[in-house]
Amino acid sequence: MTAEPDVTSRVGRAPASDLDEEREIDFGRLGRTVARRWWLVVAAIVVGAVVGYLTSLGGGDAYVARTTVYLGQPLSPTGNAQIQSLATNPSTVSEIVRSDEVVSKVAEAVGVKPGALRRGIATRQIVAAGTSAVTRANTNPLVQISVRGTWKGDTTARAANALAEEVVTRVSEYVDVKAKALQERLDAENRELQTIDGKIDKLNASAEAGGANADTNLILASLAEQRRGQLVEDKTDTETLLTLAKNVERGKQVTIAQASRVPAQSPKSAIFVGGLIGLIVGIGLAFLWDPARRRRGA
Repeated sequence: MTAEPDVTSRVGRAPASDLDEEREIDFGRLGRTVARRWWLVVAAIVVGAVVGYLTSLGGGDAYVARTTVYLGQPLSPTGNAQIQSLATNPSTVSEIVRSDEVVSKVAEAVGVKPGALRRGIATRQIVAAGTSAVTRANTNPLVQISVRGTWKGDTTARAANALAEEVVTRVSEYVDVKAKALQERLDAENRELQTIDGKIDKLNASAEAGGANADTNLILASLAEQRRGQLVEDKTDTETLLTLAKNVERGKQVTIAQASRVPAQSPKSAIFVGGLIGLIVGIGLAFLWDPARRRRGA
């Protein structure tokens, strides 16, 4: 026996083109319905925005503290070439301040919960307006760290300053080692200068006193003076490199965080969310307006 064709399936299934046309007609009808009741949609958006704004005003206060960090510009040991390090990547700040280790450490220090602290942390790269991408990549920028929370103002400020300190310490490890070595070299040069000065004084005194070794002492004093001159030049170079490391290469906290009171919820975001909810409600009211009128008339 041959199977009979499924007539019901063919009869009950409309062609795809008919379904598309019906779908277009439905969307067009819905659009016209909303357009006829546009004032409902606009009114709902306005009411939603006003309610959102009032909600933001009544949501209590929070505190925001901001601090600016300079990451530093590490140079080669001779100080004549830039090198890549943690300090040359602005993304380093975001990774450090949001890490579990740093968040837990700072939260414990200021007496807040780590989760609440992490939610309130934000970072922002500070660059001049109109800076090209190439210039931005080759320039070590300032980075702003902000902390927002409902704690007391001084707690928020202390948290922001502690985060900045963690960032500066971690991005400046290479420079700190370099500065320590330069300081040790400078101390050694100062000690050698003191020793040479003492020898020169003794040799000059012996030469002035005369005697068989007077000429020899003068020669030795002259050689010591030459060594002293070279050592003074070396000391100047060391001081220059040390100053460069401390003031340019090493990161630093440029501004100290001070807490300021702000609304617990941003008015702009509250207005936007309220308006969006109003839009959805307004569209729903536009669809239900005619059925509700017919029901009341019945």
